[in-house]
Amino acid sequence: MQARPAGRVRQGPLLIPGRVLLLFSGLLALALSVFNLFHELHAAEVDRNYTIVALAIGVVWLASIILAFRGQPVGVLLTGALAFSDLGAIATAHFTSTAGAIGSYVLQEGLPVAAALIGLVVACVLTVMAAIVCWGHASGSSRRRETLPLLIVAAIGTLLAVLDATDNVHLAGQALPGFGTTAAEDGAFTAAIIAALWLVGGLWIARVRRTGALLIALATFMICYSFVILHVRGGTPLTVIATKSGLIWAVIAAAVAILAAASLVVTLGLLVIPIVRRTG
Repeated sequence: MQARPAGRVRQGPLLIPGRVLLLFSGLLALALSVFNLFHELHAAEVDRNYTIVALAIGVVWLASIILAFRGQPVGVLLTGALAFSDLGAIATAHFTSTAGAIGSYVLQEGLPVAAALIGLVVACVLTVMAAIVCWGHASGSSRRRETLPLLIVAAIGTLLAVLDATDNVHLAGQALPGFGTTAAEDGAFTAAIIAALWLVGGLWIARVRRTGALLIALATFMICYSFVILHVRGGTPLTVIATKSGLIWAVIAAAVAILAAASLVVTLGLLVIPIVRRTG
């Protein structure tokens, strides 16, 4: 008889364990949500009673994250559900044409709230995805490390994409086409979802190569297309960004496009090369 290895570790679909991702993304989403809550209170968009209830829910959310990290299914379920509900609440309050729309909200509270809101969308998406992964693979991770550079680039690109979208909100507030003909609310939310897709693809590509590559290719193509439309052929070239926002913001916009273009080329190669080999 052939001996079976004892204590075999179950592999997960991501390069990092699902519960670690859930802990990091959940805490980030919670911190950004609390940061935004106090700014909403300061801007008189919510009252004290709403703030007290929201903080109580935040305590439940924190407890759920801790339980989820310890492997409790109820914690995983609550963490994902609260992240999803927070995503819906933020999208309704600040990414639609309402009194609290991100454009007017930034004018009251400053540009950091725009970065917090866009980052919060990304964090909530990651938290929901991590909760789904944790339901079946809480502690396992993929041992295939050859795609780690793509994940690192995706993480850096996501951060820079959030900052670039933040500056586009700032440009839109100065009557410049930060998002082209798209309203700042729609443009910022779309940018956040695209950034989240890039990072999700980077996390999945280790185990599910084709799905991860497709997500990265889709996200990076949209980023490259937006860069061309807005900053090459549109009304906000990099020189305008450098003048209105500062040189560092122009560098960030260019860096996002460069990283996206490089990732797009690599992932297209990962998708096309196996097809060519099979037909060759």
